[in-house]
Amino acid sequence: MQVTVVRGTHARNRDRVLLGEGDDVRRVAVHVVHDLPHLVVESVFDITDGLWAELAAGGHVEANRAASARDPKHQKRGRIVSGAVTGAETGEWLSAGHRLAKTVTNCVINRWGEGPDSPHGVRARLAQQDDPGVATLLERVDDETIAIAIRGVRDVQRHWQQTPPGGTLRLSWPLSFRRLEQLAARPTASRE
Repeated sequence: MQVTVVRGTHARNRDRVLLGEGDDVRRVAVHVVHDLPHLVVESVFDITDGLWAELAAGGHVEANRAASARDPKHQKRGRIVSGAVTGAETGEWLSAGHRLAKTVTNCVINRWGEGPDSPHGVRARLAQQDDPGVATLLERVDDETIAIAIRGVRDVQRHWQQTPPGGTLRLSWPLSFRRLEQLAARPTASRE
C-alpha cells in the first residue's frame, strides 16, 4: 500500500500523510516525525499488527477524520499517539501490536539516549521492557535485522528532513528491504 508524505508549506498547511492507491486514498492521522520510524521498524521486524497495519486496515477513523478537518482546533485531536480524539487512556485504545511496535521503535531510535545505537544497544534497551511480546520478538530477530532497522530509520528521517516544503516522500506499507536500500543510496528525497 502506498504511503505519500507531503511536507506542509507553513504552520496552517501541516504535513499530510495519504495512504492507499488509485481511488482508495485517504488521509491518515500520523505525526510524521514520530510515525515514519514506526513504518520502518514495523516493516523490518515484521510487526503485522502495529500502527501501520491498523492504518492500512482502516483503523483510527475518528483520528483520521479529525486530522483532515478544516478547523485547526479539531485537527489537534487527530493524533493517534495521544488518543486525544477518543479521550480514552492509552491502555484502553492502544492494541498489543501497536504497543509492541511503539516499544520497539522507541528502543531502535534510542528515544531516551541510553547506550549505543547498535544491535547490542537495542537488545539491551528491549531487555529492560516489561512486555512479553518483546521477548518473543528478540528470539526471532538477528543483529543484522536490527542494524537494518537502525540504518533504515536514519535514512527515512534524513530524506524527510531534506524534503522541501510542498515536497513529497513516497514510501509503502510495508517497506521492502529493496526500498530501504534505495533510500540509503539516494542522497536526498524526491522533490515532486
